[in-house]
Amino acid sequence: MIYAQYFNQDEFREWAEDMSPRLITMLDILRFRLGRVIEISGSDYALGRNLGRYELSEHNVDHWGEVLAVDFFISGVYNREQAEAVAHEAKAIGFTGIGVYSDTRNNYGEQQVMFHLGVRPNELMGSPATWGRVDGKYTSLITAIRSLK
Repeated sequence: MIYAQYFNQDEFREWAEDMSPRLITMLDILRFRLGRVIEISGSDYALGRNLGRYELSEHNVDHWGEVLAVDFFISGVYNREQAEAVAHEAKAIGFTGIGVYSDTRNNYGEQQVMFHLGVRPNELMGSPATWGRVDGKYTSLITAIRSLK
């Protein structure tokens, strides 16, 4: 059973029992500090994945033994300034994997920035792995944020 103030087990779908408690706690802190709803992406790839023992994705339960990352949207966050503030807050909280995707549609079909946050143990808090995606191409976090209006 996952204990969280702002999330319930159903939001993590079939991966609820495999979610990292550290990840859930940090997402809860992010939600509290932003004061905005966090909605997990409806994509089949937003939570856990079975990718084999040697794939290092934070989503890969086979390698890590738990789901270490989640892809999601934040209510009302659409533009460059807002996305930059979220990335800054995520780094301050201690997420060790931060991705910003400017080329996504939310669960309602609207164009909206999507975030990937993870708690990979092979990166240091305060010095996260970062990346972005613009028009289907992976790039730097800064480039993805700057691509937003």
